[in-house]
Amino acid sequence: MIIDFHTHCFADEIAVKAIPKLARAGGIKPFTDGTVEGLKKSMQAAGIDISVVQPIATKPQQTVTINRWAAEIRGDSIISFGTIHPEYSNWKEEILWLSREGFKGVKFHPDYQDFFVDDKKLFNIYEMLFSMNFIVLFHAGLDIAFPEPYHCTPERLQKLPDTFPGAVIVAAHMGGYLYWKDVENYLIGRDIYLDTSFSFDKLGKEDMERMIRKHGTERVLFATDSPWKEQQQELKNIQSLSLNEDEINAILGGNAQKILRLNNSETVVE
Repeated sequence: MIIDFHTHCFADEIAVKAIPKLARAGGIKPFTDGTVEGLKKSMQAAGIDISVVQPIATKPQQTVTINRWAAEIRGDSIISFGTIHPEYSNWKEEILWLSREGFKGVKFHPDYQDFFVDDKKLFNIYEMLFSMNFIVLFHAGLDIAFPEPYHCTPERLQKLPDTFPGAVIVAAHMGGYLYWKDVENYLIGRDIYLDTSFSFDKLGKEDMERMIRKHGTERVLFATDSPWKEQQQELKNIQSLSLNEDEINAILGGNAQKILRLNNSETVVE
């Protein structure tokens, strides 16, 4: 099973506006139209079995609307995480709703949501999520659409596994986009998962492989950041690494199956 742990899509009527706007802001081109159907077509072309959608509420009032949409798009090939905006006043009730609906994780983007990942005002939210066995994924490192300061650097992020031992934390973009020296100083070898999204082209094969080996293949998740990278090419990139078959299979899906608590016969939603 091949699982892309980090993808994005939008409701059809939002995608037609959001994708061009985001492409201009980041100076990048999309590889799908940003819709759920566009993602599924990309998956079919690449041979990817499941994509995990990572939605972001950029305003507190978006939290409920986005989560209700996320619940609707789930199916055999689509898992969606939920979103919690830190300034959303009813976050406790929303986390309980996500749990009842069978969501497996929550995505935070500290730059878009304007908070520092190690700000203690977030710790009550983290504690509730981790106590209820949610996976928490963070955008980490630089974001090409934002200026400094960046809100989730490896130095800041390292505090979370110390504060919440045993929590399943995923640091996107190999632990911190363009902060990879700091990733090696603060995160490599720690009890934290790294996803490979939007990193291979910048890191290069040699450094990607070295970081994966140092961190441990059992804590690395295949991810693309679709539509901002092409799923088929990103899959080929990981398959090109000089790792053995078991290590490649773990990265491409085995590790994700474990933390998502899936098995080969399980459907994503009941």
